[in-house]
Amino acid sequence: MKTGILAVLITMVCLACEQAPNSPSTITDPQLLVGDWRLIKPVSSFKTTLSVGIDQPSGGTISGIYSLKFTGDAAVNTYVTTALLVNSATGSIDVKAISTTKMAGSPDAMLFEQNYYTKLKAATRYELTSPNTLRLYSGSSTSDVLIFEKLN
Repeated sequence: MKTGILAVLITMVCLACEQAPNSPSTITDPQLLVGDWRLIKPVSSFKTTLSVGIDQPSGGTISGIYSLKFTGDAAVNTYVTTALLVNSATGSIDVKAISTTKMAGSPDAMLFEQNYYTKLKAATRYELTSPNTLRLYSGSSTSDVLIFEKLN
């Protein structure tokens, strides 16, 4: 009997250990997306920002889908796009075409900016690992993730 209780306790401890402290839990509240963010990864000397707002006049949902407005500054130009929050439980999003200003910059800045726009447009999922850390995933590798820190 004592062996059985001990086995159950050990199993419970092992299950609790499976959720490692280094593995972030996902926050799915889309209201926490709203605000101003600064790109922190990929690391760059170019200031890149993302402002997220609800793009619907009512501020509500249409059939469970939020329409979000993404605006910001990339390495050289400013940009605007909309993103549909398809499923907040999974963080599924659909980013629409990106409109930008058409200023020229250094080749390095322009290359960084184009890579940023490519990843932003391809983003299919968001994840809030804390109220102050936003990840936008555009693929399966770590280089396909844009990581932002909340400014306000």
